Amino acid sequence: MKTLVIATLLLASVAHAEIKKGDKCVELDAKTAAGKHFRLRDMQGKWVLFTFGASWCGPCKKELPAWDKLATKLAGKMLFVAVNIDSSFDDGKAFVDGLHLKHMLPVFLNDENAPALKAYDPDKMPSTFVVDPQGVVRLVHYGYDKGCEEALSTQLAALVK
Repeated sequence: MKTLVIATLLLASVAHAEIKKGDKCVELDAKTAAGKHFRLRDMQGKWVLFTFGASWCGPCKKELPAWDKLATKLAGKMLFVAVNIDSSFDDGKAFVDGLHLKHMLPVFLNDENAPALKAYDPDKMPSTFVVDPQGVVRLVHYGYDKGCEEALSTQLAALVK
């Protein structure tokens, strides 16, 4: 019985492992507002910043416009993606549309059982990841505090130089 409990705990920790800096990215397989697939593998060769957010996340409402503004500084060097995880596509779309994001690509991952949600563990909201052109996670950032975009801007500029 003790062996079964230990094995169960080990498997549970593997199933809910978080992606860390230096890890290979896990595929998102999200959808755009037009219903087209968005996959990280299609972005190979490009820097991608993606952040998980939802309408019920207070800090996300502040973070996404800040990242949208930051995206203008790195236009052409990095793709900024807002990954909405509301359980309803319609709720997620209304949330993203209400933020008037001009420089971020909104995508929707509305399946709570999606492997990407387990891998990236966006229960810590908002959760931001930066993936290099080879698909390796180079930066992980959790939460949002006013002014943290300056530090992130400096880190991103150093990465994509």
